[in-house]
Amino acid sequence: MNNWLNGAKFSKNDEYYTPSILVSPLLKYIKKDWVVWCPADEADSEYVLVLRENGINVRHSHISEGLNFLTYNPDFHYDCIITNCPFSRKKEFLFKCYKSKKPFALLLGLPILNYNEIGDFFLERKRELQLLIFNKKVSFDGNRSSFNSSYFCGNKFLPKQIIFCPLESDNTGDNFIPATKYKSIHNTNGI
Repeated sequence: MNNWLNGAKFSKNDEYYTPSILVSPLLKYIKKDWVVWCPADEADSEYVLVLRENGINVRHSHISEGLNFLTYNPDFHYDCIITNCPFSRKKEFLFKCYKSKKPFALLLGLPILNYNEIGDFFLERKRELQLLIFNKKVSFDGNRSSFNSSYFCGNKFLPKQIIFCPLESDNTGDNFIPATKYKSIHNTNGI
């Protein structure tokens, strides 16, 4: 079994900061009265920032605070889960989201669909998979991405099973707009 699907612990490559270009498309699918839980996000996450800027009530938690989504059950009300989960724990995040029975949107690489465990999960449990697929491979660090990241959704987050979403850029080169957290860690001073 591949480590990135079923790692026993978190990997040093788990922390990628989602650019706002990948958060904004979710706004049209979030009900205004929902409380959104971002379970792998700190206060300066683009999910938290963009959703709050658009009047969405957001709660967030992060493993750096000792709040591991896979074992943590919040004591607050939430209606929906949205995050870019750790790369090495995607399968566990996906499974827990379905188990929650709450609408969710997880940013995952489309290549995850190539793994037998994922196909078996949907076949055996008769789960409906919803996909918000972008028309570009969006960069998280300014370099070209080798795969498409899209939202894997469930529990009726989207109005239909597959939605294709156009983006203006792939977030590379002169079009690179780093996430707030990326800018602070890499000292990019706004570039």
